[in-house]
Amino acid sequence: MTLQSPLDKLWDRRRPRTLFSGLMTCGCCGGGIAKVSKSSFGCSSARNKGEAVCINMRTIAQTDLEARVLNALTNHLMDPEALAVFCETYADERNRLRREAKGARETLERGLAQTKRDHQKLVDAIIAGVPAEQVKERMIELDQQRQQLERRLSASPAPDPILIHPSMAVTYRERVAALIAGLGRSAEMPAAKEALRALVDRIVLTPAKSDTGVEIELEGDLAGLLRLATGLEAVTGTPNAAHCGEAQLEGFDIIGELVLVAGVGFEPTTFRL
Repeated sequence: MTLQSPLDKLWDRRRPRTLFSGLMTCGCCGGGIAKVSKSSFGCSSARNKGEAVCINMRTIAQTDLEARVLNALTNHLMDPEALAVFCETYADERNRLRREAKGARETLERGLAQTKRDHQKLVDAIIAGVPAEQVKERMIELDQQRQQLERRLSASPAPDPILIHPSMAVTYRERVAALIAGLGRSAEMPAAKEALRALVDRIVLTPAKSDTGVEIELEGDLAGLLRLATGLEAVTGTPNAAHCGEAQLEGFDIIGELVLVAGVGFEPTTFRL
């Protein structure tokens, strides 16, 4: 028999009850969407606070909601054509930043070389008979300058390769499909749920204008989408999952760079179902 620690029990209580619990928002009032029956979701504010706050009384079956969102995650949030444009844009931006970084590094290297030459001239002057006291302060100043430049150079990142390619859309879809398949296997389900939730920033539910149904606007978490697409697995299923994920990103900061330039030519973050 395996005993759970208090931390494990707390984590179990905090686990989302359904696949997308806590990620859904009412498109009318901005309030939360929650279970309003055994099998359906609806706006909590409309039911608990009345029409003065929200008039959205539409509901959607849990099975319908999850099927539509999973389909969008698989087929729409990592469009190959948009991704190809993004990869080109990212490469251009990354190359520009590299040129700037290279220029800055070369400036530091020239400054360090000049500092060393100036210091050596003073050493030569002392050897030639100039009293050391006359150049002592300048030598100390140059030595401090040298150390500062060396520290700045050592902190300057080394050039690294561009690690993305349009084919990562294929990788993304394969990984999402594997996660969805994992929902049907009890041993894999908790981790699969957490990984899929990590791809979603927000799900907005709004009454459809044309019928009595609900429109769904899915806002993807770009960092999560790109982490999966580039082969970085989200660390899930444990109370410290978020911290582990942050640590991964710190050691592999291409995701941050991808997100920074994503708005230029690639916006896989919103899709209306």
